Amino acid sequence: MTGTYRSILIEEMRKRQRKNPAYSMRAFARDIGVSASRLSELLNSKVGLSDSRATIVADRLQLKGKEKAFFIDLVQAEHARSKLAKKAASERVKAYLLDAKKISDEDFHLISDWQNLAVLELVDIPGTPHSFSAIAKKLGISVAEAEATVARLIKVGLLKEVGGRWVVSDSDSTTTADVPSTAIQNYHRQMLERASRSLRVDPVETRDLSSVVFSLDSTQLAYAKERIREFRRVLSQELAGMPSKDKVYSLAIQLFELKGDEA
Repeated sequence: MTGTYRSILIEEMRKRQRKNPAYSMRAFARDIGVSASRLSELLNSKVGLSDSRATIVADRLQLKGKEKAFFIDLVQAEHARSKLAKKAASERVKAYLLDAKKISDEDFHLISDWQNLAVLELVDIPGTPHSFSAIAKKLGISVAEAEATVARLIKVGLLKEVGGRWVVSDSDSTTTADVPSTAIQNYHRQMLERASRSLRVDPVETRDLSSVVFSLDSTQLAYAKERIREFRRVLSQELAGMPSKDKVYSLAIQLFELKGDEA
């Protein structure tokens, strides 16, 4: 689920560019009814959209029903002239996001081990043999673990068997955000452990583990977290749409207050 109307525009432009490498920002601007310079300023947060222009853009994108209302609400939540209108639009956005399909914490307890989400990605790679032994070899787990993983994913409805192959039944599910969960904590702990393993054993050219230390206004932490989520969504969708996928990767971005154990 995207977090801003700008990310919706970026995702749509990227999708069209993947289908047609010659498709330009100028062409996208023409198709949504704005000038190229205006679109550039819009995507760089230098200008915004009015309600009427948001409706035109939504129509040009062929958004219907709830998707169209969500796009317009995202615009109003940022640019409405009155505080009351902004607040009302923000509440509608939150309600829409809460209604979006999510994996329940109960189900996530069943799939919180790292290999479960890795299998979901792996079986979706063209040319991947759909056998327990192939999965085990590719992910470096035992055949028994591969069998148990597939069984769990089928049990919670994220994987189904069609014509002797496993098919991902829901590629857009997410977990709850900013809500404490033992299952989610366990998942992130395992991903950090896998990152530590990669740091020890993988050649530097096959990985990218980096960090930066900087100061910020702590009241802007929510904004920073949303920008990270937006970046993560846009990048993963862009890379997932490219052809010739052959391996499963994990993108982990950590942002936390830097302090010692005695703090």
